[in-house]
Amino acid sequence: MKNTPNRYLTVEDLLSPEWKDIVYEMHSLMKVPQAKMDKFMHCTDRRGLVHRAEIESFKHWEYPWVIKYGQFNPGAKILDCGCGRGFLQFYLASKGYKMTSVDISTLKARQLRAFWRASRKLGLPLKENEASAMNAIARRYGTSIDFRSTNIAKLPFGDESFDYVYSISVLEHMAKGEDEMAIKEMARVLKKGGTLLVTVDFSPVAMERKSYSKRNILDLIAASGLKFDGEYEFDPPDWDKHVTELASVFGKKKKCEVSTAGFILRK
Repeated sequence: MKNTPNRYLTVEDLLSPEWKDIVYEMHSLMKVPQAKMDKFMHCTDRRGLVHRAEIESFKHWEYPWVIKYGQFNPGAKILDCGCGRGFLQFYLASKGYKMTSVDISTLKARQLRAFWRASRKLGLPLKENEASAMNAIARRYGTSIDFRSTNIAKLPFGDESFDYVYSISVLEHMAKGEDEMAIKEMARVLKKGGTLLVTVDFSPVAMERKSYSKRNILDLIAASGLKFDGEYEFDPPDWDKHVTELASVFGKKKKCEVSTAGFILRK
């Protein structure tokens, strides 16, 4: 299974030197406390609510997956769809890639999100907004990004604008049908010959919260109009064992409800 990038999260990846080196470098740049350096729990660079970069738990697998299988060319134009305040965008920008990031909002605090949204509609001049906050985080890491506050189901870019596009655990949070609109938009703005990398919450078991099964992933890929790159493996031999092992690595008291899975499309 490890020979294909199109698969679900594995504990073996998380514990491999290759994966851990990437995570350790990110933790070092973020100045994550030493006690958390080798762990995969949700971590931040401990800044204030607005100017905080973060790596959520499963993204300790997803970020190295994107880096390893993206194989980004030097100076490439990359689009992060549904960026939040995830550290990967700042990390890649610091490596010299031309980063554009989009999200409806980069904050989970509903009151502040509502305030910024209302301010935009009213045209109120603000000392701080989502773009300035994101730029402030980027400057802290000695780089810059082009942040846009927008829905990824309606991207404000021309056709074939980016060499690479990625979306990390975003589509499962969208309304039914909107996820297909989003992946079509990501495909539209991708250059011919470009690469689209996507991860989603994954479970072969039907759940109340939204997650994707193997069939859902294949349907989503079909909707994109792009070509699936290579073989895939989305059939865990023992699902209960898999989510129990994940819980032990991520420090959860109960087994995980979902895993995560990634796939790569070529244009």
